[in-house]
Parts: sequence; structure tokens; C-alpha cells
Amino acid sequence: MSTHSTRRTRLARTAAAAAAAVAALVLPLGSAPAQASAAPAAQRSAAALPPGVVMLLDGAPCPPGTLCLYRDYGRSGPAYGIGAGYQVDLRALPMFGSGGPSAANNVSSWVNHTGGVALLIDTDGQRIRPLLPGQPLEEPPFTNDSVDIVSWQH
Repeated sequence: MSTHSTRRTRLARTAAAAAAAVAALVLPLGSAPAQASAAPAAQRSAAALPPGVVMLLDGAPCPPGTLCLYRDYGRSGPAYGIGAGYQVDLRALPMFGSGGPSAANNVSSWVNHTGGVALLIDTDGQRIRPLLPGQPLEEPPFTNDSVDIVSWQH
């Protein structure tokens, strides 16, 4: 490869990275490209996340208009944000922990920064628990690592 071609390739990569950074700042929360760039490439799964879901940096604060879930207590560890109204099967979210390789049965803390009531569904224990708008939740021992699906009260 010529020196000119190498410079052109580097310039194209730099321009693409800059465009992704700008998009992350200006696109709305529900936009997948902006949210995908919010986490380092090493943390992102090769598979696309479900609609309405974004990966957050480990322990990042929960953005407005988002239901956030964290693997560990104290809103720490791997985390995802779910836009209000998006039903999500947590088995589709990569997250390694004692409950397996997904966020299902691996979430210990939540924050609901949406205006809606989130429904935390445990399909194994056949429980549905509401999480009210503006509320955080540190899972009590008897429901810790039990949620499989997030839905919304209509």
C-alpha cells in the first residue's frame, strides 16, 4: 500500500470516529447509533441490542427518560438503559454474572427516570413488580437477580 493510500485510510477512519462522536452528542436518546457509541467498542456485543436499549458505561448515572438496570448493588457494574415503553427480554442483553451470560437473573439495582411505571417480570417465580417513575430500587435478597423481562403499565 502506498504512503498516500495509508494516509487516506487513516483520514477516513478519523473522520468516521469524529462523525460517530458528533452523532452521540446530537442524536436523541432512543437512537441506536448515538447510544452504541456511548460505550467502548470492547464492551459492545457483536449482536445488535433490542430496540430502545442502550449500553451504559459501567456504573454510569441513569440518563433522563430512561429505566436503568445495573448488575451490582449501588448502581454499579455493567449497565443498560431502556427507553420508556420498550418491552425488553433481558436474555437479549449480554451481561456476565452469577445468573448466567445475560442480564436476565443478573440485575441487582434499578433506577426509573421515565414518566411511566416499569413492570419487572420474573418468569421463573411468576412475579410482576412495579417500579414507579422517579424511583430507584436496590433489590432485596428474596428478589435479587430474578427479573427476566421489563414491560410497562399502560
